[in-house]
Amino acid sequence: MGLKESLAKLSMITIKRGEVLFKEGVPSNGAMFFLFEGQLDIYKHIDGKHSKLRSILPGEFFGEMAIINNSPRAASIVTVSEYAKLGIINRGSFVKMSQESPEFLFLLLKRVIERLYETDSKIRAIKKREDDEKKGITASSSEPEEAPPPSADDIPMIPVEGLTDDPTEEDIPRV
Repeated sequence: MGLKESLAKLSMITIKRGEVLFKEGVPSNGAMFFLFEGQLDIYKHIDGKHSKLRSILPGEFFGEMAIINNSPRAASIVTVSEYAKLGIINRGSFVKMSQESPEFLFLLLKRVIERLYETDSKIRAIKKREDDEKKGITASSSEPEEAPPPSADDIPMIPVEGLTDDPTEEDIPRV
């Protein structure tokens, strides 16, 4: 069985614009996700400010640290498109996908390594910009300023506990 077939078996959730899937620092529920439709943004507290690290686009996995070591969430995830359709990957479905689709682990590992480099670079740039601002240095950049993130404190997290890996017919994506 290939990766597309494995993804088609995932339980699905749909979340609306402005909803927070999870918040940085909260205990993990042991689930990672695959984005089928929509766009999500990743925010992280850096030096007391919410900073956008990057966007998650369709076809991406995220939240894998929850599967590997059940650690608290490393960042907050907010829906920025009208809606986002996500597949839920719990530990059982992760193991099954790994066995049925060896390319899944390779793609996941490759993407995790790429994101580590991207995130490290982004955090360094944010800290440098803040240090420069403290010193009174104004950086000339063609990169637009990040918009402030939505207030995550006022938006409830999406409950994914208790969901199963048994999709209904309408949950199966046409990938």
